Amino acid sequence: MTDTEDKKTPLYEAHRSLNAKIVPFHGWLLPIQYTSIIEEHNTTRTKAGLFDISHLGKVEVTGKGAFEFLQLLFTNDVSKADSRKIVYSPLCNKDGGILDDIFIYNLSKDRYVLIVNAATFEKDLAWFKANNPLTSILSPEGRGKGEGVVIKDINDSYGGIAVQGPASAGILQNICEADLKTLKRRRFCETKVGGFPCLLSRSGYTGEDGFELFVASEDTEKVWNDLIDIGKTYGLVPAGLGARDTLRLEAGCPLYGIDMDESKTPLEGGLERTVDFNKNFIGREAILNKKAQGVKEILVGFKMRERAIPRTGYQIEKADKKIGIVTSGTYSPTLKENIGFGYVTPENSATGKEFDIVVHAEKKRAEVVEVPFYRRKR
Repeated sequence: MTDTEDKKTPLYEAHRSLNAKIVPFHGWLLPIQYTSIIEEHNTTRTKAGLFDISHLGKVEVTGKGAFEFLQLLFTNDVSKADSRKIVYSPLCNKDGGILDDIFIYNLSKDRYVLIVNAATFEKDLAWFKANNPLTSILSPEGRGKGEGVVIKDINDSYGGIAVQGPASAGILQNICEADLKTLKRRRFCETKVGGFPCLLSRSGYTGEDGFELFVASEDTEKVWNDLIDIGKTYGLVPAGLGARDTLRLEAGCPLYGIDMDESKTPLEGGLERTVDFNKNFIGREAILNKKAQGVKEILVGFKMRERAIPRTGYQIEKADKKIGIVTSGTYSPTLKENIGFGYVTPENSATGKEFDIVVHAEKKRAEVVEVPFYRRKR
């Protein structure tokens, strides 16, 4: 394989056997759908969907000083990652721009696993190493000489599977050693699934109850097939990137590279809740300065009040004046409404504010609403 070829996940052959439509996605070959996006979306909402998330980047950070290192890197307080909680945090550059949004797992003292976006994996890894005070004395194999922070690319060592939906716990419990009733939302454990060691979290990108599993690459297909077989009696279906995108938008989850990037700080991206100004981190002063000056745009969720589907790049106007741009938009199969994310000026960002989305030169009315657009019944 050359550097320009797309990589295959450990589940590539499983997808082919299920007649998935496979497409390139940030350097990986992944299923966009198996049957139809709407069918996979609705089944995940009502029963269960199974997703390949092996493309997500995986980085291990270990050694004395790992906690202090991550505290410096991330805007959120990494000490929240105790009691097996998962911490979500932006990773910012010196100007406060968002390099990525990442999930932090604290496996034990001085050992963390970071789950990063596929599109930013190489950039993130380079940033971690560039800001690691131990980088200069790392051996070529990535092992530290003496005490300090060691950053290890474990991306190809592990595959990932997400089982999402109301039936997910019932399905997974059949082959999971851990008692899932005791695993709370946004927490994780190390257990065995299908007899294989697994990093298991009660988390997901769909707004439903669900789990994300990271197992050794060579074990991933066996676990996937077991879940497919068990899931048949529960109505589970394999689901692709198409359904994953409509589900995440309904759940109010912004997508890095589309809804936020290096040109936005957490303030514009609606992520101030993930910034702890009581500690030092890269980008802190820049974000504080912007907070004092006031931002010029804010990411909001909106619903269309006229018939039209908002798409990435559509202009947002108020009184014939451009006030922003659509970043994400879709038809919501669950709500049966057209929804989206977009950046608008602060004075137009409050819930209930109305503006126009320019759709093929026609102005269609939209209204700012609270997100998530969809909330599952507890």
